[in-house]
Amino acid sequence: MITDSGKIRPDAWRHLLESEGNATIYHTPEWKNFLEATFPYTPRYLFSQNDAGELTGLLPLFQIEGMMGGSRLSSTPFAHDCGPIGQKKVCDELVHAALDLCNELQLKNLEIRGNGFEGKFNEVNNFSTYILPLSQNIPDVWKRLDKGSTRWAITKATKSNVTVESTRNTEDLREFYELNCLTKKELGVPCHPLKFFKNLFTIFGDNAVLYVARHDTRIIGGGVMLRFKDAVLYGYGGADPKCRNFNPYNAFIWRSIEDACNAGYKIFNFGRTSYDNTGLIQFKKKWGTVEKKLYYCYKNHPGSSSIDRTSFLCKMANLGLHMMPMPLYKSVSEKIFPGLG
Repeated sequence: MITDSGKIRPDAWRHLLESEGNATIYHTPEWKNFLEATFPYTPRYLFSQNDAGELTGLLPLFQIEGMMGGSRLSSTPFAHDCGPIGQKKVCDELVHAALDLCNELQLKNLEIRGNGFEGKFNEVNNFSTYILPLSQNIPDVWKRLDKGSTRWAITKATKSNVTVESTRNTEDLREFYELNCLTKKELGVPCHPLKFFKNLFTIFGDNAVLYVARHDTRIIGGGVMLRFKDAVLYGYGGADPKCRNFNPYNAFIWRSIEDACNAGYKIFNFGRTSYDNTGLIQFKKKWGTVEKKLYYCYKNHPGSSSIDRTSFLCKMANLGLHMMPMPLYKSVSEKIFPGLG
């Protein structure tokens, strides 16, 4: 078992990811580099190798000094699906090594964003993700969309002169950040810091793309898409609340789906959604998606991934963030956001 990722050759790491069907973008060296550049986390990656020195498995782990439930090991912050990869026996060995590491570091809490391995854990299902199968025959994908809502909204956006383009322009990214802040503040939840998106684009290069919806040349909405292997992940989105009648979300999501189809990607992943967010679930289902339930396993405290968003304290926190002036909201968000990973 190897616990120092600095001893792993990047080509060997990438070869493992290419050979493992369950590997996600969250298992990549880029995700590790991105988190290290953005947050004060300590990497504790676990690798397994065979007698010939070849990598046979990986469990990405970060030590988080969190606000919710204290310090913990997590696989991995801001990932929605990132369990161990490798053969079943290897995965079980990696999980047991993670438990040993947790004890060695005197941490009470371990969170693995996956399931189906040995060990004494509390298994929790608070989220699902929604997957749209893609085809290079775009009309076939279009037919999967709900005619009365999704297709209608895309057509209405086009008739309203909403245009969409993909971009990696720094100023476009900054405008998107401001829209993301408006969106999150309206919901009463912390916003991503600007460096989150800057580092994402710097480290992932062309595999991170921003789609922006414009009306009269002004950006009214946008979404960041992440590409890995045969999948495109809709990672982060935001829009001007005053411009929702132009349907910017539908416009930029459809354009990104069209581009993914033309490029030969096989699936479009709409990202993680909690079960209490019924409106967002219905929005994603109407794109013709297939639900995939996400099961997370915890040793002791379940961590930030299972916060009761309907509790009185959570509702009061949401209200407080919603009512803050924007400068204070951004400052508070930047302080508490790392603990939510």
